Formats: sequence, C-alpha cells, structure tokens
Amino acid sequence: MCTVLRQSLVALALTVGVASTGAQRKPDKPPPLEPIAPLDVAHLLDTYAAGQFDDAVNSVAKVGDMIGRNLRRHWMVDAPLWIDAGPADRPHRLLVAASLALETEIIRVERGQWGNSTTPPCGGTCVLDWAQAQLVARGTPDDAERAWYLAAAALGGGVRDWNYLYRPAPPKPPGRAATWIGGSGSDAVGPGYGPPEIPLPGLMDRALERFPNDPHIHLEHAMAAAGRFNVTTEGGRYSPDMGMIVINGRAASLGDQSRATQRQQAAGLLNSLKDDPVVGAEASVRLGYLQWALGQDDVATASLVRAAAGAKDPDIEYLARFLLGWTALVGGDVNAAVPHLRAALDARPGSQSAAVTLATIELQRGDAAAAYATAQTSLDTRASDDDPWRLFLYAHYARLPALVADLRKQVRP
Repeated sequence: MCTVLRQSLVALALTVGVASTGAQRKPDKPPPLEPIAPLDVAHLLDTYAAGQFDDAVNSVAKVGDMIGRNLRRHWMVDAPLWIDAGPADRPHRLLVAASLALETEIIRVERGQWGNSTTPPCGGTCVLDWAQAQLVARGTPDDAERAWYLAAAALGGGVRDWNYLYRPAPPKPPGRAATWIGGSGSDAVGPGYGPPEIPLPGLMDRALERFPNDPHIHLEHAMAAAGRFNVTTEGGRYSPDMGMIVINGRAASLGDQSRATQRQQAAGLLNSLKDDPVVGAEASVRLGYLQWALGQDDVATASLVRAAAGAKDPDIEYLARFLLGWTALVGGDVNAAVPHLRAALDARPGSQSAAVTLATIELQRGDAAAAYATAQTSLDTRASDDDPWRLFLYAHYARLPALVADLRKQVRP
C-alpha cells in the first residue's frame, strides 16, 4: 500500500472507524456528551486562533478536572463544526484545533490524568490521535505539522508512554484483519465508536511517514523504540532472560517479536543516526545508555566516547561523560570513573548528578575536604538546576515549553 493511501486510511480510522472484512460495519451510536460548561469549544478555538494562546489554555486550566476530561470527546464532535464554518481558512483551522487539543492535554498530564478518561474511554492518546488526523487532513506536511509532532513526542516522553509513540503496524494475521486499538491501553479513538480495524501505528511511526527525511523526527522515533528498555531503578539492568518489559510502570509482554529482535531494532534505529550532523551526538548518547542497560559495557563505552567527542550542546556532552563515569563506576573501576566525572563537570560546571557522584568517591577515598568543595560548588552554582541526567528518562519533556512556543509561532506567525 502506498504511503499516501495508508495515511488517508489511518486518518479515516481516527475519525470514524472502518470495517474489518470489506463489509461496512455500522458504527455504534455515540453516548451523550458530558457537559463542559462554562467552556465552549468554538469560543476556545476563536480565542486561540486570534493568538490569545494563554487565555484559551488558562480557561481550560481553571475549570475542574472533570470538565477538563469531559472536553476530550467534545473535540471530535464540536471542533469539526467550528472547522467547517470557515471553509476558506480550513487548513489553518485544522491546525488551530490540533494545537489547542495538544495544549489542553499538557494540562491533563500536569495533573496526572494522561490515562484518566470518561466513559466511553477517551484519554490523552485518544485526543492526540484525533488531532494528528486533523493535521493529515491539511494535506502536504509542513513546518507547522512538524512542530506539532515534536511537541507531542515530548509530551508522550514525559509520561513515558513509549508503546503509544512507537508501535509499527503489525503484519496481517492469516485469515483475518489485523487490529490495533487507537491510543494505548483501552483508549478508544472516537466519541463512542469502536476501535479502528486497520493497523494503527504509533504516533512517531506516523510522524516518520509524514517526514521521512527529518533527523529530529527520526531521533524521536528511535528514542521511543528504545524507551521501553529504559532502566528506572538506579543501578539496575535487564537480565538476558527477562521475559517482560515495563511500559508506564506496568509489566507487558514483548508481543510476537522476540526480545532480542526488539532490542536490536531499537539499537539499530539509534545507530543509524550516529553520524548525523544534527542529532548524531544525542543518538549516540541514547544508544550508549541502551547498550549499558542491556549489559553491553564495551560497546556502550564506544558509543558514549563518540557522543562526547561530537557533542556541540553542553548538556549532551555532560550526559555522555557522566554516563562514561557511571559505566566505569558500576563496573567497579573507580579510578576510570573519576576523570570522566570531572570531564562532565568541565562541560557543565556544578551539575548535581556528577558532582554528588564524584564527591561520594572523594569521601570514600578519605579526602573529605575535596568532597565538601565539590558538593558545595554544586549547591552554590546549581541550586535550582534541572540536571540533564535526572530528566534523561523523560526524553525531551523538559523542552516542551520551547516546543509549544515554536508551535504557536506556526499557528500565528
């Protein structure tokens, strides 16, 4: 199936659902929409379209959480009426609706409600799937759609929903249609309709179809593939015979593919970007971490050395050098860890993760004065700092405010 046709089918599925075996299935009747007063979708969209972004978003933030969750299904019913009211400006209206829907989901994430839904279910992934379909309906991919994907990827990384961001379409099972439920978990795609009965790839898989040559989209796609192998227990690693992975804090099987295949795919996606002049250094850092988590210390070290040498961003260099120190330390080579940790602090002076680790080593060596000086320098210079290592497992969530600002520039240049 050609890419354009496939994208069109996905967009159709996200809107109304499709038949699975060739015969048209009658959609289930949507249940009544829950009230959202005092909110009004058309007014919110008018406000956002006029460039009064904070006013529109704050209106949603100020209402109760129940109303905020109820709003999710209203996008799919009320927003099309607003979009169709301005046919001459339809592409821009589609962008406005998709962008505001994304921004309202940031509120839900900040309040711990990414997966919280009304009945029938429509959580955060349901809204983003709908919004992405609106962007596809605009036609040729452009900078505005790209900005939306990068912001959405950062949001998905913030809740570590890797299964939503990365989920290649499966092959069609023999004798029946392949089925994916839109979103993650039990999220439905439409306002009360059944799930789309065509393969629905992950959000970044769809983004890559739209932007096959964009290095930043490739990096988000690869990071999402590797994210399911992140180690969330400090110092812990995967065992070779592990039969489960962790997604959003819940154990889940690896599906039809073998564990080795999925790990190799994730590593391969990152490795393919290692020489890219734009994202190569970060891809190498992410690859090095993945290799370390899988117990491959030698190749992890090589990836991290390459990242440190090629990094232009101090945060990326810091991560590479800190992880080199951490890898050596976990491997029992304290003497090798120290110069890497000092190099990390040269790249990003006073950063707390490297400073605390180095100070601990200095104290264990009996040099209390050096340990105190290292720790105190960090407290003096980085008291309110967001250490890149502490944010590492959340992908690019820390960049979300800047990415939303970029998206807003596309909505109203």
